[in-house]
Amino acid sequence: MDHTIRVWDTTQSKSVHTLKFHDDTITGLSLHATGDYLLSSSLDQHWAFTDIRTGSVLAKVAGDSDSALTSAKFHPDGLIFGTGTMGGQIKIWDLKEQTNVANFSGHVGPITGVTFSENGYYLATAAEDSSVKLWDLRKLKNFKTIEMSDGYSIIDLSFDQSGSYLSFIGNDVRVYGCKLWNEIAVFGEHTAMGTGIRFGNNASFLVSTSMDRTLKFYSSDNLWK
Repeated sequence: MDHTIRVWDTTQSKSVHTLKFHDDTITGLSLHATGDYLLSSSLDQHWAFTDIRTGSVLAKVAGDSDSALTSAKFHPDGLIFGTGTMGGQIKIWDLKEQTNVANFSGHVGPITGVTFSENGYYLATAAEDSSVKLWDLRKLKNFKTIEMSDGYSIIDLSFDQSGSYLSFIGNDVRVYGCKLWNEIAVFGEHTAMGTGIRFGNNASFLVSTSMDRTLKFYSSDNLWK
């Protein structure tokens, strides 16, 4: 809530840069495929592109003059990225030109998560309307919507590296198969709202974080493989 971003050297467990160029709460962070650059979004209605080696801001661009940005994620190729807005819209940006090249509408309420499949073909988005939408980036259209019950919160979502599975977290943890888009696992071990979800190597395990201050690991054995 102090509008800052810290860059850490994991080999020495220390902060190497404190970035203070956003004017409101940071809502999204995504590391570029090269590992050298950082994408950030903020309620100040701007996204920024930063060189984490030097801590210098290379670009800071207004995303939508009418709506704060609520999430941000790089595409695997590092050439484009997506942002979500408070108004329920997803925007795709060209990084080099710093221009908005596509928009996706259909959610109702703030976007809570944006993620791309590793092959770059699909985009998954979540919002406060208790739904996850799947978008075909080649055809620029929504081809599947996963509707949850009213009041169900989705805070984060992630594809595994192979693009075979999609997971999301909020009230609980759920795993879907990307071939039939069917629910194949549900975990309810957290005692508070979930905050983050990621697959391990080869989707052999899943990791989740929560407001209950725990980090949980789930094995794929007999669950989704």
